[in-house]
Amino acid sequence: MTDSHETLRDLKFVGRLLDEARAGRPFALASILATRGSMPRGASARMALLSDGTWLGTIGGGRVEQQMQERCQRVLAGQEPNQLEWMTHAKTGMACGGDALCGVALWSPDDAESLLGRLEELLSSGEPFVISEDWTDPEHVGVELALLSQVPAGDPRATTQTTLWDEKNKSYAEPAGPDPIAYVFGGGHVGRALVPVLAGVGFRVVVFDDREGVAVPEDFPAAERVVLGDFQHIGQKVQVTSRDYVVVTTHGHAWDIDVLEQVAAVRPAYVGCIGSRGKAAFARKTLKERGVDPAWVDAIHLPIGEPILAVTPPEIAVSIAAQMIRCRAELRPIGERPHQH
Repeated sequence: MTDSHETLRDLKFVGRLLDEARAGRPFALASILATRGSMPRGASARMALLSDGTWLGTIGGGRVEQQMQERCQRVLAGQEPNQLEWMTHAKTGMACGGDALCGVALWSPDDAESLLGRLEELLSSGEPFVISEDWTDPEHVGVELALLSQVPAGDPRATTQTTLWDEKNKSYAEPAGPDPIAYVFGGGHVGRALVPVLAGVGFRVVVFDDREGVAVPEDFPAAERVVLGDFQHIGQKVQVTSRDYVVVTTHGHAWDIDVLEQVAAVRPAYVGCIGSRGKAAFARKTLKERGVDPAWVDAIHLPIGEPILAVTPPEIAVSIAAQMIRCRAELRPIGERPHQH
């Protein structure tokens, strides 16, 4: 996710706006909801004009910010309605040459207090959630805060790790809360080789194993946490969400299938399981017999990893990490995906 500073994921920024609302003072909020090309700040950047003329935050400076400051002043003064507009290079003449979709809205104290109070609670809780905004009618911007567990499976908001803008429906979504975790179920040879590779490319890694001699934190210095638990009851120790990544490489086929069955309910962003093609067929058949959605079962990366003819645990680790990097990139909107190297 992008930098949280001066966004609605910034506790200090939200707290300052909440103080204004509790004091009964309205404010104007400028938001970048999407960008095209190069811009100083991306989607989720916020800037607020308070009743006493104080400015909080920035949406990147330059001509875009100047024009949005003027708009905020007019909206707060009641001289103009809320507005949503693509600030194109042709309109701004910005040297960076990009475009930004900017929304400006007046927040009344009553509405802002309840919403920002709930937002502050969620940010402090450490729970993953989603901020959604409906800009169909800029005069009545609908803002919704939903726990990730409340977002339906298959909804793009359930797995995204970047902001989403739907131009057709004028809807915006922003993932909030802790960054996704890559869970490695099984700390054997492959798991041990995989953890430093994943950590080195920006994944937060948690290792889970049921063996006291394997679930040893000192053996996984790159992991954020090492958990000793029961593969048949992973929920007792970890809470996998739809944003997370799951690698299943336990020390037995039965445990692999048990873990896959348990994570099926939350539909993680990525699920891969180690094994031969023969084992893959057996695992899929078993999961379907247990009532797991066949379409989801067929989508598991099983056998796991990119097809690079990997043999040794370090090679297999590289193939798994490569597949996860690809998956992470594909979760971004097409316009924000990196160019293929």
